[in-house]
Amino acid sequence: MDLRITIALLFILIAGGHSLQCYVCTSVLSSLCNTTETCPAGETQCSTITVSTVLGSLATKACAAACEALTIDTIVGTTSTKCCNTDLCNGADGGFKGSFLLLLCPLFFYSLCH
Repeated sequence: MDLRITIALLFILIAGGHSLQCYVCTSVLSSLCNTTETCPAGETQCSTITVSTVLGSLATKACAAACEALTIDTIVGTTSTKCCNTDLCNGADGGFKGSFLLLLCPLFFYSLCH
């Protein structure tokens, strides 16, 4: 089998078996959350739950088996839940961080074609 095809198949198999990573913590300041965890089997989403009141806010980030994005307003404050399913997507800035392996895809395909 051609070496390029072997490398491409190996890359696809490695990327397919990659476990989800999420930020995990409970913090008053969301920017202080920098602990990561590889999610166990069955937990396929990252969640961020933020409770905001007049006194301040508290963020909890974790792996989740099921997650539903929603916002609930009450008399004492707001609770919001955000869900995502890519590596480290529940980061402090809320931006998409994506999988490192996915970032390498263009490089691999470029090297295979040239």
